[in-house]
Amino acid sequence: MFWRYASRSLFVFLALAVIVIGTIVIYLSMPAWTPPFRDAQDRRLPNSIASIERWRLNGVEQSVILRGRNVANPLIVWIHGGPGISETPLLRHYNAALEDRFVVVYWDQRYAGQSLDPFGPKPTHEDVSEYVSDLDALILRLRARFHRDKVVLIAHPWGTFPGILYAEAHPGHLFAYVGIEQVADSPESERRSRAFVLAQARMHHDADDVARLVKPPGNDSLIYTPRDLLEKYGGSFHANVGIGTLALITARASEANWRNFAAVALNADFNMPAIRESSNAVLDERHTRFSVPVFFVSGRYDHQVEASLSYRYFLRISAPEKRFVWFEKSGHAPPFEESERFNAWVTHVVLPLAHR
Repeated sequence: MFWRYASRSLFVFLALAVIVIGTIVIYLSMPAWTPPFRDAQDRRLPNSIASIERWRLNGVEQSVILRGRNVANPLIVWIHGGPGISETPLLRHYNAALEDRFVVVYWDQRYAGQSLDPFGPKPTHEDVSEYVSDLDALILRLRARFHRDKVVLIAHPWGTFPGILYAEAHPGHLFAYVGIEQVADSPESERRSRAFVLAQARMHHDADDVARLVKPPGNDSLIYTPRDLLEKYGGSFHANVGIGTLALITARASEANWRNFAAVALNADFNMPAIRESSNAVLDERHTRFSVPVFFVSGRYDHQVEASLSYRYFLRISAPEKRFVWFEKSGHAPPFEESERFNAWVTHVVLPLAHR
């Protein structure tokens, strides 16, 4: 009798597991889509745009989502972090309010998110100039399509590397450049991040973490501060946000599917050259003169891209207008951790530049 009930319970459990896994597989295999803008009568707004498109930029097919309540509004181009990790579902979740006042362009960079072809060839060489060139091709196409001279460029961590180089090279195409957690001196940032985590581990008497941090890296290792320890000790996020929360939001987004998770799993396979280059990036010595308004945004508690170094970089630059904005309740992701304040800041401070 016992074995009969046990076998039935096991069968029910396995059947439920198959159903759950099958449902997840079917859900993730569905095509990505983005909802249209509708009025109170559920009619599509005539001057709106909500479109997922694939554009060939410098020979590489890449995903571009265009969303705005009114196509006459100014353009924002997001440059996500990574490399290789699309933030489009998160930006849509936390910062969709910007679509009311802008036409927002969510671009998945080559080898990231919806742009990744996991069955395609892996790059043997890759550098930031390719991303700057892709961004230039993207913006040129947007300017022609929407009959605009300029766009607003907003970049987040890794994206601030190609982003600020683009702002330096093509100021005539931009109303403003916004660098969130601006990369300044990556090697020094990692040294300070590691020192922060090590101090926290010692203060919490966590011998395992201390041993992990003081262990000499291998000959071919990138000396990155372990991101799980940064999150554990409050160096990545300060608000009620974490990797698990962000992953769940991505999984539930209509703009994401299996490609997004394949891109995360294969990140090192497709993006290691770019990761290595960004880990050695030092921008605050040579790239300091700009002909476009420049804004740096940092979370007060960010130790992943050390906020103190972003601020030091800000002090070194010259621009027609520049501001450094602290988000006092954020770590590495002010647009997600303080989304309402971030959206309001962009609307009240950056939008007038586009209407000037």
